Amino acid sequence: MGCTPEQPHCSTLSSLEDESPVHTVTISSFQMSRYEVTVVQFVEFLNAIGAASDGSLNGVTLISLNQVSQINVNGGVFSAVVGSENYPVLAVTWVGADAFATWACGRLPTEAEWEFAARGGNSSQGFIYSGSDVVGDVAWYNSNSDGVIHDIGTKMPNEIGLYDMSGNAKEYVFDWWDVDYYDVSPVMDPQGPQAASSGNFRVTRGGGFNSGTVSGQRVSYRGKQGNLTTGSQTGFRIAK
Repeated sequence: MGCTPEQPHCSTLSSLEDESPVHTVTISSFQMSRYEVTVVQFVEFLNAIGAASDGSLNGVTLISLNQVSQINVNGGVFSAVVGSENYPVLAVTWVGADAFATWACGRLPTEAEWEFAARGGNSSQGFIYSGSDVVGDVAWYNSNSDGVIHDIGTKMPNEIGLYDMSGNAKEYVFDWWDVDYYDVSPVMDPQGPQAASSGNFRVTRGGGFNSGTVSGQRVSYRGKQGNLTTGSQTGFRIAK
């Protein structure tokens, strides 16, 4: 786990200190959703739980209902903007992603689970990106996306049949953010630090459709986002 030798520029970019040291962890068996959670799936969730018309529940924001989210609300009923049904849902908070995962009888994957799955699990071929060394084969990113999100599953899958783990939407994982966590990570089923080291940040993994560099699409790349903030490129998938 971390910035392993096949990952470009690991020895030269000081900005990659959060991906070091490379370390070995063991992950218990788990399942990962093949695709990122879609707009229509999140709409079903919002309607099922009786979310408020502003995308909140009990005063806590689950999603920002703006142009990015591709979700309409009329008379308290949510619907997907026509044509966006199979886009990854965006503008969701970490709390909203976690609530959806629980509602769907799952959970958010840990960072270690996410990286293991993105690397192709036990079938890994050691690619730079999730499923290929050619970023455009597996990822929608700024050079091929025209600056917009795309339907799930329209690029090649990785070695174990997972789509869009590089590109399209960045993805929340369970873990709090800590730049130095790899220094102290346990070797068995790491769950991340007990709390954020600075502010209420959670880890995000995988690059977004408008990320400005292919470096952010790498399987070892780490990002962060506030617990209750929303991002124009951030979505999620679930694990069990």
